[in-house]
Amino acid sequence: MNLQINNQSFAIFDVAMAGLAVLGVALALLGWWLGGWWKLVMYLMILGLVTLAYGIWIAPKRLKITKIREILVKSPKAWIKAVYIADLHADKHKPLTWHKKVAKAIDELGADMLLVGGDMVVGDTSHLDKLDDLAKISFPYGKYYILGNHDYLDNPSEITNQMETWGFVNLVNRAHTVVFQGLEMQLAGLDETLYGQPNLPNRDSLEKPFLLLGHEPDVLLDMKEGQADLVLCGHTHGGQIRLPIIGSVFIPSKLGRRADLGHRVINGVPTFITRGLGEVLCRARLLCQPEIVVLELGI
Repeated sequence: MNLQINNQSFAIFDVAMAGLAVLGVALALLGWWLGGWWKLVMYLMILGLVTLAYGIWIAPKRLKITKIREILVKSPKAWIKAVYIADLHADKHKPLTWHKKVAKAIDELGADMLLVGGDMVVGDTSHLDKLDDLAKISFPYGKYYILGNHDYLDNPSEITNQMETWGFVNLVNRAHTVVFQGLEMQLAGLDETLYGQPNLPNRDSLEKPFLLLGHEPDVLLDMKEGQADLVLCGHTHGGQIRLPIIGSVFIPSKLGRRADLGHRVINGVPTFITRGLGEVLCRARLLCQPEIVVLELGI
């Protein structure tokens, strides 16, 4: 699976799904006509067609709010509420109504800060304006971002300029200190691993909570215990297509299923990997809803 593409096209996927749908209908009709044991084939084809329809037209639109609590220090004195999103993948295939829906859901959460883990667009930066509603939301303790691999495919400097015009703080290979209720927390970010040059910012001290944004889970390959209290990643989409029992079909990471989605501990570092908000290569999701992550962080 090649994720290093600029102008994403779902043409091959659409043709393949249309072919499967025609085959499914034909076999279902054949099973109904022949009767007997062939009816089992008919029921299986109907189940397959329903699953196909759900994965293409329903699942990618079912936004899920995932809430987690994470203690960044031994004895937290306060809890700060952050929203984390990644892989927005604004392009010609995702309608503006979807991005408005995401922005509205985030606004209603009343978070203290917003963290964006990269892949604002698929490739063409002209679609960045679809995120305008998200940009209009204010957060009392700021909004922060890093770039993803897709953000490098057209004009990354244009994305950086626009994000900063919208009031986002650039955390690519940088650190920023947030003061919340008199307590300091260090936010940091890494450049992405495919096109960028990741360079981990220095941690001020082990006593100060350190939260790191890294687009691909592969940033953890070079990390060790104690370098971050929590790493937030995206990129994998949780596999995007997941099967019962089997789980993710494909994960674009050297870590494989060790880093597909959710809470993980990799090289001794606590990590959370989001399923993201968009899709690549196939306009479908299965057992892997797009998500907004709400973090209650103990500092």
